Amino acid sequence: MVYNGDEVSALVVDFGSYTTRAGHAGEDCPRIVTPSFYGYIDSQEAESSTTNGNGNGNAVVEAEDVIMGGEGEGAKTNGGTTPQTKTIRKYYVGDDGVGVWRKGMEVDNFMQDGIVHDAEPASRLLNHILHDRLGVDPTEHPLMLTEPAWNTPKAREQLTEMVFEGEKMPALYFGSAGVLSAFAAGKPTALVLDVGYTHSSAVPVVDGYALRAGTMRQPLGSELLISQLHSHFTSPDSRNKRDFGLSLLSRHLISKRDSKPDYPGTKVNPQIRQDRFDQTTKSWKLFSENNVIENWKESCTEIVNYKNFDFQSQSSKDLPQVLYEFPDGYNQHFGEERYRFTEMLFDPKNYFNQSIEPPATLRSIPNSDHSHSLKDMVSLSQLVHDSIMACDVDVRAALLQNIVVVGNTSLTRGLIERLDVELAALMPSQKIKIHSPTIPFERKYASWVGGSVLASLGTFHQLWVTKDEYEEHGMNIVHQRCK
Repeated sequence: MVYNGDEVSALVVDFGSYTTRAGHAGEDCPRIVTPSFYGYIDSQEAESSTTNGNGNGNAVVEAEDVIMGGEGEGAKTNGGTTPQTKTIRKYYVGDDGVGVWRKGMEVDNFMQDGIVHDAEPASRLLNHILHDRLGVDPTEHPLMLTEPAWNTPKAREQLTEMVFEGEKMPALYFGSAGVLSAFAAGKPTALVLDVGYTHSSAVPVVDGYALRAGTMRQPLGSELLISQLHSHFTSPDSRNKRDFGLSLLSRHLISKRDSKPDYPGTKVNPQIRQDRFDQTTKSWKLFSENNVIENWKESCTEIVNYKNFDFQSQSSKDLPQVLYEFPDGYNQHFGEERYRFTEMLFDPKNYFNQSIEPPATLRSIPNSDHSHSLKDMVSLSQLVHDSIMACDVDVRAALLQNIVVVGNTSLTRGLIERLDVELAALMPSQKIKIHSPTIPFERKYASWVGGSVLASLGTFHQLWVTKDEYEEHGMNIVHQRCK
């Protein structure tokens, strides 16, 4: 393997809270975009000690079985063998894993607060991406992994072991997601506002280095929006004259949709696949319902372009409406709720309903100098303001003129315009310039695109941490080189 110039055929993998992106360095967009969610099925298996029950599953979605429990003490048989009871966990990863209905399959996510917190399913997904999707020999390609500015040493160590000891890859580098997003926009100095699935973060980048002092994050993103919308859709809505809750069924659980409702807003009665419905786990059902809401959110939601809009007033009824149809056949003209729920991004104190239980993973973010908990969230504009004010006064002007907005939730129509208006009101005497790529995938996958640019540079070869260096110096060389 040659580590100089364009001869380095590097791979870039970006673990995200909703999707994981992967591809070859030097390309414009990732080849692989796959869910970061995974499915698993636990089963009890009794066998004698003379047999081996650790078989291989389907290579696409299962990889190998994992023995979760210990051996049972069972009574000895006449033949002298000892029966054992083992809990076998089968993983299902990738597009054909969690997205396909399976009897008794639970769903979970190996990401928490933007950090890989469960290494086992993450390693299964990495193996699936490298071998089954990209079809490469990992021992011939160095790998760049993205990480958030607040990544923990433990998570970094687990990922390093996964790459060097699990996949036997020759070299590794960790790139800060905020820095890579700035590079993707062509800016070595920028304030990167990333509005993603589980959280929104503001990371100041100066001359290619993320400033930890100004890094701010909070659990305000698509996942919280979806949990609020889930409660709204599954309950009667007197404001919009809907006296029933929606089923939010996914296509996997519907044998025949109700294709002829009398008029928009009419309750529908699709035929349910009862054989599947009765054997669906709560976690898979919630996952599929959230995906239905996510599709509605991406298609319908917008943000009003000024602050303190009164959604209780008559003018809210004059907001533009959009006709949307759910998988079960229910369709309706959606008006004010298209705008009301996304208002939480800029006014969480008034529009975040704390009586609705939020996802458990979002409750883990503490309230500190660099993060806000669920109860203390601020608007996106205030998050940007606080991040810049925490930086040295000499770099504030440069950051304000290079605000880069990325993340899937940032694609919500009207978000950039509203952010510009609110920042101008917060800092009236300052010159503010917001940069946001107009091509959606450049905004959604900004950190991957930045990693692709960086890893393809000929001058980057000196930063790789090789497998030999890792075996000689351990994790210290990784922490030292990947700052």
